[in-house]
Amino acid sequence: MSEPPIPGPEPVEGTSAPAEDLLRDVAPADWHGAVAEAEQQGFGYFDWLGAVDQIGRTDTFAVLVRLIDLSPGGAIRLRTEVPRAAPQLTSIADIFAGAGWHERESAELFAITFTGGDDRRLLLPDDYVGAPLRKDTVLAARAGVDWPGTKEPGGAPSRRRMVPPGVPEPEVWGDRDPALPAPESEEVAESALGGRVRRRKR
Repeated sequence: MSEPPIPGPEPVEGTSAPAEDLLRDVAPADWHGAVAEAEQQGFGYFDWLGAVDQIGRTDTFAVLVRLIDLSPGGAIRLRTEVPRAAPQLTSIADIFAGAGWHERESAELFAITFTGGDDRRLLLPDDYVGAPLRKDTVLAARAGVDWPGTKEPGGAPSRRRMVPPGVPEPEVWGDRDPALPAPESEEVAESALGGRVRRRKR
């Protein structure tokens, strides 16, 4: 059964309503071919490509690309899922040159490999280690500086120690018992939710 179309943007006053986006799920092995096929079907304008870390729901990254048919104003979103352990897709930069920039961004921020694409750094320094938009990535800088959430509105110190986003519990990361096995990525991601009260050891 095909997925329902995704509503497009609201029309600007005085113009006709844009067509709804079509959504098509494809297997990773069919990613390049599906994009090429969509381009041949008239979706010849590249809009964007991005990724989503689906940790906690599935052990995958979702990768999406939006292509537009400028003639009738329709658009299609192609979506695939790659495993977090070895995320890899064939680059579509040979079909849409502009996609190369988006692939480089996703490669840096999620550590997704786009085979055949440009592997040069785009945003992060060459010596940066890690993938900052993976949900199991610990944002160590937030653990070392004051976070605005530690104070109540008005500047008074909070009676509860609030935890900033990206900082897991010390029992999970930082002060973990060395006798325990390394935490699973799902455990780190769940523990790194922000705005919660720091648990106290009993």
